[in-house]
Amino acid sequence: MLGDDDPGWPKGPALLLLVVPGGLRYFLRRRQAEGANGLFMLRQVFVTFCLALVMFGVVLVFLWPSQSKEPDSPGFASFLLGLGVAAAIVGRLVEKPLVCTNDASLASSYRTRFFLRIAFAESAALFGFVGFFTASVWWVYPAGAAIAFTGFARAAPTRARLHRDQDRLNEQGCFRSLTAALAGQPPAPPTDRST
Repeated sequence: MLGDDDPGWPKGPALLLLVVPGGLRYFLRRRQAEGANGLFMLRQVFVTFCLALVMFGVVLVFLWPSQSKEPDSPGFASFLLGLGVAAAIVGRLVEKPLVCTNDASLASSYRTRFFLRIAFAESAALFGFVGFFTASVWWVYPAGAAIAFTGFARAAPTRARLHRDQDRLNEQGCFRSLTAALAGQPPAPPTDRST
């Protein structure tokens, strides 16, 4: 059963820290030391991915005046966007079901699925970003970002999505709480290998 131990979403100053370079790493380490809620941290990472797409768009707004006003290759831009759509479709095909042997495997399989969904969805925006520069077509990034945000919505660890996943788990005979598994001890933050 999905409990009422849902920690909610990040608010206020925590969101600002996520846009600062290195801020996510700092925030993850600090939350890990405080015994952070793994679901809350996953939502922070999700918000960071969303903010990154918006920030790419902001950069392109400022770069557009310096781009050529004549589209070099709208066909190539459409091709790149098509690659992004194809990646989003392939992402659905490579997903694996959640593993319910214990809380750690349940949380780990959910996180793996989450990051795969984000990666495949984000590729549409990245192809759009490349198309902006290589084809000098302004609309390719907003179109790619829209496709990416559609995929992000599917990956979002919202309360409603967690309930749907919990219902599927229950139908399969797994009665572990997905929220409790995700809220348990989060994965260790990335280490700085340069030192």
